[in-house]
Amino acid sequence: MKQNFTPEDLMAYLYAETSLSLRLAIQDALRRDPVLAQELEQLRMSKRQFPKVKFTAPKRSLQRIMNYSCSTALEGQI
Repeated sequence: MKQNFTPEDLMAYLYAETSLSLRLAIQDALRRDPVLAQELEQLRMSKRQFPKVKFTAPKRSLQRIMNYSCSTALEGQI
């Protein structure tokens, strides 16, 4: 039985966000269907072109978050 996979399925596969059963089904389909394999490769190439962005919050902001977290964590225990 041939199963159709959407671009969303392939994106989830690419980002390792699928269930084990879906991952295995996609891997099996990729071995059997060269067109599907080409679609996945195009998505991989697109992903590689995304800029590598690293977000870093200022230390002062992180400290404020931690202080707030500590102060509110005690509220539930009183």
